[in-house]
Amino acid sequence: MNHIELQVGQVTSKHINTANDFISHMLEHIAWRMGCSIQLEWDNKNWQELGRALAAEIKKFVPLQREAATLGMIDDGSAEVGVELVETAELNLDAAEGIDLDYFLSLRCEQLASGQPLIELLLGLTLGIGARITILVGSLNDPHHTWEGIFRGLGTALSKLYVVPAEKVAFSTTIHEAKKHEGVQLHWSSCQGAEIERETAESKLLVSIDYNAQPGASFSYLGTPIEHYDAAALDGLHSLLKRIATECGFHLRIIFTAKALSSSHVLLEDTGMVLGRVLREILVQRMMDQGINGAGSSLQVPSDIRQQALSVGISVEGRKSCLFVPFTTDKSLLYRDFILGHTVFGGLYSEDLDDFFDGFSWGLGCSIIIHCKEKLSPEAGWGQLFSHFGSALREVLLPNPNRKGVPPGVKANLY
Repeated sequence: MNHIELQVGQVTSKHINTANDFISHMLEHIAWRMGCSIQLEWDNKNWQELGRALAAEIKKFVPLQREAATLGMIDDGSAEVGVELVETAELNLDAAEGIDLDYFLSLRCEQLASGQPLIELLLGLTLGIGARITILVGSLNDPHHTWEGIFRGLGTALSKLYVVPAEKVAFSTTIHEAKKHEGVQLHWSSCQGAEIERETAESKLLVSIDYNAQPGASFSYLGTPIEHYDAAALDGLHSLLKRIATECGFHLRIIFTAKALSSSHVLLEDTGMVLGRVLREILVQRMMDQGINGAGSSLQVPSDIRQQALSVGISVEGRKSCLFVPFTTDKSLLYRDFILGHTVFGGLYSEDLDDFFDGFSWGLGCSIIIHCKEKLSPEAGWGQLFSHFGSALREVLLPNPNRKGVPPGVKANLY
Protein backbone atom coordinates (compact mmCIF):
# COMPACT_ATOMS: atom_id res chain seq x y z
CA MET A 1 0.00 0.00 0.00
CA ASN A 2 1.38 3.42 -0.98
CA HIS A 3 2.27 5.57 2.00
CA ILE A 4 4.27 8.76 2.63
CA GLU A 5 4.97 10.39 5.98
CA LEU A 6 7.25 13.35 6.73
CA GLN A 7 8.03 14.44 10.28
CA VAL A 8 10.19 17.38 11.29
CA GLY A 9 13.43 16.27 12.93
CA GLN A 10 15.21 12.91 13.28
CA VAL A 11 16.54 13.13 9.74
CA THR A 12 18.43 9.86 10.05
CA SER A 13 15.12 8.02 10.46
CA LYS A 14 14.30 7.17 6.85
CA HIS A 15 12.73 4.35 4.89
CA ILE A 16 12.21 4.91 1.16
CA ASN A 17 11.08 2.14 -1.15
CA THR A 18 10.19 2.89 -4.78
CA ALA A 19 10.62 1.04 -8.07
CA ASN A 20 13.87 2.90 -8.76
CA ASP A 21 16.73 3.48 -6.33
CA PHE A 22 17.81 6.78 -7.91
CA ILE A 23 14.29 8.17 -7.55
CA SER A 24 14.44 7.03 -3.92
CA HIS A 25 17.78 8.79 -3.50
CA MET A 26 16.39 12.08 -4.82
CA LEU A 27 13.46 11.84 -2.38
CA GLU A 28 16.00 11.19 0.36
CA HIS A 29 17.76 14.45 -0.55
CA ILE A 30 14.49 16.40 -0.32
CA ALA A 31 13.61 15.03 3.12
CA TRP A 32 17.17 15.37 4.44
CA ARG A 33 17.50 18.99 3.35
CA MET A 34 14.04 19.80 4.69
CA GLY A 35 15.15 18.47 8.07
CA CYS A 36 12.53 15.71 8.11
CA SER A 37 12.34 11.99 8.72
CA ILE A 38 10.64 10.12 5.88
CA GLN A 39 8.72 6.85 5.64
CA LEU A 40 7.73 6.09 2.04
CA GLU A 41 6.39 3.09 0.16
CA TRP A 42 5.47 3.42 -3.54
CA ASP A 43 4.56 0.41 -5.65
CA ASN A 44 4.39 1.80 -9.21
CA LYS A 45 6.22 4.00 -11.72
CA ASN A 46 3.72 6.82 -11.89
CA TRP A 47 6.36 9.36 -10.88
CA GLN A 48 4.15 12.42 -11.37
CA GLU A 49 1.59 10.95 -8.99
CA LEU A 50 4.38 10.22 -6.52
CA GLY A 51 5.38 13.90 -6.72
CA ARG A 52 1.80 14.94 -6.04
CA ALA A 53 1.56 12.59 -3.06
CA LEU A 54 4.78 13.95 -1.60
CA ALA A 55 3.51 17.49 -2.18
CA ALA A 56 0.34 16.70 -0.24
CA GLU A 57 2.47 15.61 2.71
CA ILE A 58 4.65 18.74 2.46
CA LYS A 59 1.56 20.96 2.39
CA LYS A 60 0.59 19.71 5.84
CA PHE A 61 3.20 22.20 7.06
CA VAL A 62 2.13 25.83 7.36
CA PRO A 63 4.06 28.10 4.93
CA LEU A 64 6.44 30.45 6.71
CA GLN A 65 7.02 32.58 3.62
CA ARG A 66 5.95 32.68 -0.01
CA GLU A 67 9.28 32.27 -1.81
CA ALA A 68 12.79 30.93 -1.33
CA ALA A 69 15.88 30.08 -3.36
CA THR A 70 19.26 28.45 -2.99
CA LEU A 71 22.23 27.03 -4.90
CA GLY A 72 22.10 23.23 -4.71
CA MET A 73 25.39 21.40 -5.17
CA ILE A 74 27.48 18.31 -4.72
CA ASP A 75 31.01 17.80 -6.04
CA ASP A 76 30.96 19.10 -9.65
CA GLY A 77 27.16 19.28 -9.99
CA SER A 78 25.17 22.43 -9.29
CA ALA A 79 21.88 24.17 -9.96
CA GLU A 80 20.08 27.28 -8.76
CA VAL A 81 16.59 26.53 -7.49
CA GLY A 82 13.76 28.94 -6.68
CA VAL A 83 10.29 28.10 -5.33
CA GLU A 84 7.37 30.55 -5.23
CA LEU A 85 3.88 29.73 -3.97
CA VAL A 86 1.53 30.94 -6.72
CA GLU A 87 -2.00 30.44 -8.03
CA THR A 88 -0.90 28.98 -11.38
CA ALA A 89 1.77 26.31 -10.94
CA GLU A 90 4.61 26.00 -13.43
CA LEU A 91 7.94 24.22 -13.72
CA ASN A 92 10.66 26.23 -15.46
CA LEU A 93 13.88 24.43 -16.33
CA ASP A 94 16.81 26.26 -17.93
CA ALA A 95 20.58 25.89 -18.11
CA ALA A 96 23.79 27.85 -18.50
CA GLU A 97 24.60 28.76 -22.11
CA GLY A 98 27.22 26.04 -22.44
CA ILE A 99 24.80 23.25 -21.48
CA ASP A 100 22.45 21.63 -23.98
CA LEU A 101 19.37 21.14 -21.80
CA ASP A 102 17.77 18.53 -24.08
CA TYR A 103 21.03 16.56 -24.06
CA PHE A 104 21.17 16.69 -20.25
CA LEU A 105 17.60 15.45 -19.94
CA SER A 106 18.28 12.64 -22.43
CA LEU A 107 21.26 11.27 -20.49
CA ARG A 108 20.90 8.08 -18.51
CA CYS A 109 21.37 8.48 -14.78
CA GLU A 110 22.29 5.29 -12.99
CA GLN A 111 19.37 2.91 -13.67
CA LEU A 112 17.18 5.58 -15.27
CA ALA A 113 17.33 5.54 -19.07
CA SER A 114 16.87 9.33 -19.16
CA GLY A 115 15.95 12.24 -16.92
CA GLN A 116 12.26 12.07 -17.91
CA PRO A 117 11.11 10.23 -14.74
CA LEU A 118 12.80 12.94 -12.67
CA ILE A 119 11.01 15.65 -14.65
CA GLU A 120 7.72 13.83 -14.02
CA LEU A 121 8.50 13.74 -10.30
CA LEU A 122 9.32 17.47 -10.31
CA LEU A 123 6.16 18.26 -12.26
CA GLY A 124 4.04 16.35 -9.76
CA LEU A 125 5.63 18.27 -6.89
CA THR A 126 5.11 21.57 -8.71
CA LEU A 127 1.43 20.94 -9.39
CA GLY A 128 0.78 19.40 -6.00
CA ILE A 129 2.34 22.24 -4.02
CA GLY A 130 0.96 24.96 -6.27
CA ALA A 131 4.28 26.59 -6.98
CA ARG A 132 6.45 28.14 -9.61
CA ILE A 133 9.65 26.12 -9.43
CA THR A 134 12.59 27.57 -11.31
CA ILE A 135 15.66 25.42 -11.93
CA LEU A 136 18.80 26.81 -13.57
CA VAL A 137 21.34 24.06 -14.23
CA GLY A 138 24.85 25.38 -13.58
CA SER A 139 27.28 22.56 -14.26
CA LEU A 140 27.12 19.22 -16.04
CA ASN A 141 30.09 16.91 -15.67
CA ASP A 142 28.15 13.93 -14.35
CA PRO A 143 24.33 13.81 -14.64
CA HIS A 144 24.15 12.02 -11.29
CA HIS A 145 25.74 15.00 -9.52
CA THR A 146 23.72 17.57 -11.45
CA TRP A 147 20.43 15.89 -10.49
CA GLU A 148 21.61 15.66 -6.89
CA GLY A 149 22.34 19.38 -6.96
CA ILE A 150 18.81 20.04 -8.25
CA PHE A 151 17.06 17.94 -5.60
CA ARG A 152 19.31 19.14 -2.78
CA GLY A 153 18.46 22.69 -3.81
CA LEU A 154 14.76 21.89 -3.97
CA GLY A 155 14.82 20.36 -0.48
CA THR A 156 16.62 23.40 0.93
CA ALA A 157 14.20 25.85 -0.68
CA LEU A 158 11.23 23.84 0.63
CA SER A 159 12.74 23.85 4.11
CA LYS A 160 12.82 27.66 4.04
CA LEU A 161 9.19 27.72 2.94
CA TYR A 162 7.61 25.08 5.12
CA VAL A 163 9.62 23.66 7.99
CA VAL A 164 8.65 25.46 11.16
CA PRO A 165 11.85 26.46 12.92
CA ALA A 166 12.20 25.60 16.57
CA GLU A 167 11.91 28.52 18.94
CA LYS A 168 14.93 30.77 18.84
CA VAL A 169 17.94 28.88 20.13
CA ALA A 170 21.06 30.09 21.85
CA PHE A 171 24.30 28.23 21.35
CA SER A 172 26.27 27.15 24.40
CA THR A 173 28.80 29.64 25.81
CA THR A 174 31.09 26.91 27.18
CA ILE A 175 34.74 27.57 26.30
CA HIS A 176 36.82 24.48 25.62
CA GLU A 177 40.42 23.99 26.67
CA ALA A 178 43.44 24.45 24.47
CA LYS A 179 44.77 21.52 22.48
CA LYS A 180 47.42 20.88 19.86
CA HIS A 181 47.02 18.69 16.80
CA GLU A 182 49.23 18.23 13.72
CA GLY A 183 51.14 21.48 14.20
CA VAL A 184 47.99 23.49 14.92
CA GLN A 185 47.55 25.07 18.36
CA LEU A 186 43.93 25.62 19.31
CA HIS A 187 44.02 28.30 21.99
CA TRP A 188 40.30 28.21 22.79
CA SER A 189 37.03 27.33 21.13
CA SER A 190 33.29 27.54 21.69
CA CYS A 191 30.08 27.88 19.72
CA GLN A 192 30.72 31.63 19.75
CA GLY A 193 34.30 31.68 18.48
CA ALA A 194 37.73 30.09 18.38
CA GLU A 195 41.41 30.97 18.05
CA ILE A 196 44.05 28.93 16.27
CA GLU A 197 47.78 29.43 15.74
CA ARG A 198 49.52 27.51 12.97
CA GLU A 199 53.27 27.55 12.41
CA THR A 200 55.21 26.14 9.48
CA ALA A 201 58.74 26.57 8.16
CA GLU A 202 57.41 29.45 6.07
CA SER A 203 55.08 31.35 8.35
CA LYS A 204 53.24 31.75 11.62
CA LEU A 205 49.57 32.61 11.49
CA LEU A 206 47.09 33.43 14.23
CA VAL A 207 43.40 33.60 13.39
CA SER A 208 40.60 34.27 15.86
CA ILE A 209 36.84 34.67 15.44
CA ASP A 210 34.51 36.16 18.04
CA TYR A 211 30.75 36.28 17.48
CA ASN A 212 30.28 38.34 20.63
CA ALA A 213 32.39 41.25 19.36
CA GLN A 214 31.48 43.98 16.89
CA PRO A 215 31.47 42.53 13.34
CA GLY A 216 34.55 43.52 11.37
CA ALA A 217 38.16 42.52 10.88
CA SER A 218 41.69 43.43 11.92
CA PHE A 219 44.64 42.23 9.88
CA SER A 220 48.39 42.53 10.50
CA TYR A 221 51.27 41.39 8.32
CA LEU A 222 54.70 41.06 9.98
CA GLY A 223 58.13 39.88 8.89
CA THR A 224 59.76 39.79 5.50
CA PRO A 225 58.00 42.10 3.02
CA ILE A 226 56.44 40.51 -0.05
CA GLU A 227 57.94 41.73 -3.30
CA HIS A 228 55.39 43.74 -5.34
CA TYR A 229 52.85 43.49 -2.46
CA ASP A 230 52.90 46.91 -0.79
CA ALA A 231 50.74 48.36 1.97
CA ALA A 232 47.91 49.07 -0.46
CA ALA A 233 47.69 45.39 -1.42
CA LEU A 234 47.58 44.35 2.24
CA ASP A 235 44.89 46.95 2.85
CA GLY A 236 42.99 45.42 -0.05
CA LEU A 237 43.17 41.98 1.57
CA HIS A 238 42.00 43.50 4.84
CA SER A 239 38.97 45.01 3.12
CA LEU A 240 38.01 41.68 1.52
CA LEU A 241 38.34 39.81 4.81
CA LYS A 242 36.18 42.49 6.43
CA ARG A 243 33.46 41.77 3.85
CA ILE A 244 33.34 38.12 4.92
CA ALA A 245 33.35 38.94 8.64
CA THR A 246 30.67 41.62 8.33
CA GLU A 247 28.36 39.38 6.29
CA CYS A 248 28.83 36.54 8.80
CA GLY A 249 28.39 38.73 11.87
CA PHE A 250 31.67 38.03 13.69
CA HIS A 251 34.90 39.87 14.44
CA LEU A 252 37.91 38.39 12.68
CA ARG A 253 41.49 38.94 13.87
CA ILE A 254 44.46 37.78 11.78
CA ILE A 255 48.18 38.16 12.46
CA PHE A 256 50.41 36.73 9.72
CA THR A 257 54.19 36.53 10.25
CA ALA A 258 56.47 35.67 7.31
CA LYS A 259 59.43 33.75 8.77
CA ALA A 260 61.73 33.26 5.79
CA LEU A 261 60.84 33.61 2.13
CA SER A 262 57.96 35.97 1.43
CA SER A 263 55.18 34.83 -0.88
CA SER A 264 51.79 36.30 -1.68
CA HIS A 265 50.63 32.80 -2.61
CA VAL A 266 51.50 31.51 0.88
CA LEU A 267 49.86 34.52 2.53
CA LEU A 268 46.53 34.04 0.79
CA GLU A 269 46.38 30.24 0.81
CA ASP A 270 47.45 29.90 4.45
CA THR A 271 45.07 32.64 5.56
CA GLY A 272 42.19 30.88 3.84
CA MET A 273 43.25 27.51 5.25
CA VAL A 274 43.49 28.60 8.89
CA LEU A 275 40.34 30.72 8.67
CA GLY A 276 38.53 27.62 7.42
CA ARG A 277 40.06 25.56 10.24
CA VAL A 278 38.84 28.02 12.89
CA LEU A 279 35.34 27.99 11.42
CA ARG A 280 35.38 24.19 11.40
CA GLU A 281 35.93 24.22 15.17
CA ILE A 282 32.93 26.51 15.61
CA LEU A 283 30.82 24.60 13.10
CA VAL A 284 31.33 21.18 14.72
CA GLN A 285 30.54 22.51 18.18
CA ARG A 286 27.40 24.27 16.92
CA MET A 287 26.36 21.17 14.99
CA MET A 288 26.55 19.01 18.10
CA ASP A 289 25.14 21.64 20.47
CA GLN A 290 21.99 22.82 18.69
CA GLY A 291 22.37 21.87 15.02
CA ILE A 292 23.22 24.02 12.01
CA ASN A 293 22.31 24.24 8.34
CA GLY A 294 25.77 23.04 7.27
CA ALA A 295 25.18 24.37 3.75
CA GLY A 296 24.36 27.82 2.44
CA SER A 297 24.30 30.07 -0.58
CA SER A 298 24.11 33.70 -1.57
CA LEU A 299 20.65 33.07 -3.09
CA GLN A 300 17.70 33.68 -0.78
CA VAL A 301 14.75 34.50 -3.08
CA PRO A 302 14.07 33.60 -6.74
CA SER A 303 14.81 37.15 -7.94
CA ASP A 304 18.42 36.62 -6.76
CA ILE A 305 18.79 33.99 -9.48
CA ARG A 306 18.16 36.69 -12.09
CA GLN A 307 19.92 39.55 -10.34
CA GLN A 308 23.13 38.07 -8.96
CA ALA A 309 25.78 38.18 -11.67
CA LEU A 310 27.88 35.90 -9.49
CA SER A 311 26.46 33.47 -6.92
CA VAL A 312 28.11 31.23 -4.35
CA GLY A 313 27.24 27.93 -2.70
CA ILE A 314 29.02 26.18 0.19
CA SER A 315 28.43 22.68 1.55
CA VAL A 316 30.37 21.28 4.52
CA GLU A 317 30.49 17.50 4.36
CA GLY A 318 34.15 16.49 4.08
CA ARG A 319 34.48 17.13 0.35
CA LYS A 320 37.24 19.65 -0.40
CA SER A 321 36.95 21.54 -3.66
CA CYS A 322 36.48 24.99 -5.14
CA LEU A 323 34.89 25.16 -8.59
CA PHE A 324 34.30 28.20 -10.81
CA VAL A 325 31.42 27.59 -13.23
CA PRO A 326 31.10 29.93 -16.23
CA PHE A 327 27.59 30.49 -17.59
CA THR A 328 28.24 32.66 -20.64
CA THR A 329 31.75 31.68 -21.72
CA ASP A 330 34.07 28.70 -21.57
CA LYS A 331 36.37 27.97 -18.64
CA SER A 332 39.58 28.96 -20.43
CA LEU A 333 38.19 32.45 -21.08
CA LEU A 334 36.94 32.73 -17.51
CA TYR A 335 40.45 32.00 -16.26
CA ARG A 336 41.96 34.47 -18.71
CA ASP A 337 39.49 37.29 -18.08
CA PHE A 338 38.91 36.90 -14.35
CA ILE A 339 40.93 34.36 -12.35
CA LEU A 340 44.51 34.64 -13.62
CA GLY A 341 46.84 37.57 -14.18
CA HIS A 342 44.78 40.50 -12.85
CA THR A 343 45.70 43.00 -10.16
CA VAL A 344 42.83 44.17 -7.96
CA PHE A 345 42.09 46.00 -4.70
CA GLY A 346 45.29 48.00 -4.52
CA GLY A 347 47.71 45.32 -5.69
CA LEU A 348 46.30 41.88 -4.90
CA TYR A 349 46.90 39.18 -7.50
CA SER A 350 43.73 37.48 -8.71
CA GLU A 351 45.44 34.08 -8.79
CA ASP A 352 46.31 34.53 -5.10
CA LEU A 353 42.65 35.18 -4.31
CA ASP A 354 41.84 31.91 -6.05
CA ASP A 355 44.37 30.26 -3.71
CA PHE A 356 42.55 31.76 -0.72
CA PHE A 357 39.38 29.85 -1.60
CA ASP A 358 41.33 26.65 -2.31
CA GLY A 359 42.94 26.91 1.13
CA PHE A 360 39.62 27.71 2.79
CA SER A 361 37.92 24.64 1.31
CA TRP A 362 40.72 22.49 2.71
CA GLY A 363 40.56 24.07 6.16
CA LEU A 364 36.79 23.86 6.58
CA GLY A 365 36.42 20.59 4.66
CA CYS A 366 33.84 22.01 2.31
CA SER A 367 32.87 22.27 -1.33
CA ILE A 368 32.57 25.74 -2.85
CA ILE A 369 30.87 26.40 -6.17
CA ILE A 370 30.92 29.84 -7.78
CA HIS A 371 28.48 30.51 -10.62
CA CYS A 372 29.80 33.25 -12.92
CA LYS A 373 26.64 34.22 -14.78
CA GLU A 374 27.76 37.51 -16.32
CA LYS A 375 31.07 38.93 -17.40
CA LEU A 376 32.37 41.24 -14.66
CA SER A 377 35.53 43.25 -14.36
CA PRO A 378 38.02 41.49 -12.08
CA GLU A 379 37.73 44.26 -9.47
CA ALA A 380 33.91 44.14 -9.36
CA GLY A 381 33.77 40.36 -9.61
CA TRP A 382 36.20 39.58 -6.79
CA GLY A 383 34.47 42.13 -4.58
CA GLN A 384 31.10 40.51 -5.19
CA LEU A 385 32.60 37.07 -4.68
CA PHE A 386 33.91 37.87 -1.19
CA SER A 387 30.62 39.50 -0.16
CA HIS A 388 28.47 36.65 -1.51
CA PHE A 389 30.85 34.12 0.02
CA GLY A 390 30.31 35.73 3.42
CA SER A 391 26.54 35.62 2.89
CA ALA A 392 26.67 31.91 2.04
CA LEU A 393 28.95 31.19 4.99
CA ARG A 394 26.55 32.95 7.34
CA GLU A 395 23.76 30.59 6.26
CA VAL A 396 26.02 27.56 6.75
CA LEU A 397 26.50 28.43 10.43
CA LEU A 398 22.93 29.44 11.32
CA PRO A 399 21.19 27.25 13.93
CA ASN A 400 18.89 24.50 12.70
CA PRO A 401 17.71 22.24 15.56
CA ASN A 402 16.06 19.89 13.07
CA ARG A 403 19.56 18.89 11.98
CA LYS A 404 21.24 18.53 15.38
CA GLY A 405 24.33 16.36 15.19
CA VAL A 406 24.35 15.86 11.42
CA PRO A 407 25.99 17.66 8.47
CA PRO A 408 24.14 18.45 5.22
CA GLY A 409 25.11 15.32 3.27
CA VAL A 410 23.00 12.16 3.53
CA LYS A 411 26.09 10.11 4.42
CA ALA A 412 25.71 11.82 7.83
CA ASN A 413 29.35 12.43 8.70
CA LEU A 414 32.08 14.97 7.93
CA TYR A 415 34.73 12.53 6.72
